[in-house]
Amino acid sequence: MFDYIEFPMLPIVRVHLVINCVLAFLTVSVVGLRLVARFVTGAGLWWDDYLILFALPQGLGMLIIQGLWAPMGIGYPVTETLPNLETILKLLVAYELIYSTAIGTIKVSVLLFYLRVFVNRGLRMATKAALAFVMLWNIGNILQVFLICRPFAKTYSLTVEGECGDQVASFIAIGAFNVISDVIILTLPLPTVWSLKMATPTKFGLTGVFLVGLVVSVIAIIRIVTLTRLDLQNLTGTMIWADFWSATEPNLGILCVSLPMLGSLLSRCLPSRRGNTKLAYHSSGNGANGSAFSKLKDQSQTDTQIPLENIYAANQEVHYQSAVGAGRTPEPLRTAPDADKDKDSGSDVALTDQPTHLSDQKNGIRVQTKWTISHN
Repeated sequence: MFDYIEFPMLPIVRVHLVINCVLAFLTVSVVGLRLVARFVTGAGLWWDDYLILFALPQGLGMLIIQGLWAPMGIGYPVTETLPNLETILKLLVAYELIYSTAIGTIKVSVLLFYLRVFVNRGLRMATKAALAFVMLWNIGNILQVFLICRPFAKTYSLTVEGECGDQVASFIAIGAFNVISDVIILTLPLPTVWSLKMATPTKFGLTGVFLVGLVVSVIAIIRIVTLTRLDLQNLTGTMIWADFWSATEPNLGILCVSLPMLGSLLSRCLPSRRGNTKLAYHSSGNGANGSAFSKLKDQSQTDTQIPLENIYAANQEVHYQSAVGAGRTPEPLRTAPDADKDKDSGSDVALTDQPTHLSDQKNGIRVQTKWTISHN
């Protein structure tokens, strides 16, 4: 397929390739489980899932190019690998293009996920602004691949006359914007999460769920550091670590944004604990209109479980009923005039005439809460 002189693979290059192969296997497995979780809850797929499915083969493509480079002399001085250099440069063009589109696709997927589950107007506007920024950023990344050298053939050919801009500086600038956009995207929902009426440990848990992607930002920063040490005049001798981290970042990004989506699957596999409550919401229609956080309910201070099952149950209707009575009141509780109306409108509390089943006590307040979840 490619005409090149084969070199013995250096041990460090082999280790890098094995690590990314294992990561790719885990990524494919987690994405598969993500799809299973979506169908198990009856929610089906939406645009954020489709984009992850689109990004997955791109991440695997980065790994394939890393594997093709490995026997071409990666780690050897360019004076020894000169016969392979043009082939390496051609693969580098594809490498840059795939990297840009893969990272951009992952970011757009996360932002579309926010638009699907949040109804807060301020957050949605900020998400749309971030979405526009990421798309423009991604277009700029793609254009620089084709415009950094004039003519374009100079990018990969050693014999074509022409000139190129500072490619290393371009790589670093792209990486810096990548890290900045990661931080912006991952912190967008945090003000909304901390404004919810739920236990503080639960808020910390949800914060951790949304910030798990910062692991990818750390990798992106490390990648920038390795790019500063890249010398295009000795490309094969200085690209070992830049090659490794560039192939790692997209697959790790897909893995990190997919892991939190397995909450519904885990909640079905693990035995439920008494006293735990889940995020509940009222949604209708498809994922675009029904939002998981549109009707979050108050949770008890002992709530520690943070499954994301209900975020992915797109066609569920939640009815919430609460009966409150004093311990010295023997008669059944009276029905609030607007109880049925509140229940139908998805309001937080509806008093009912259902008698309490708690044991009789001489003092104190008795509360009975009933949740009913039905599929439309």
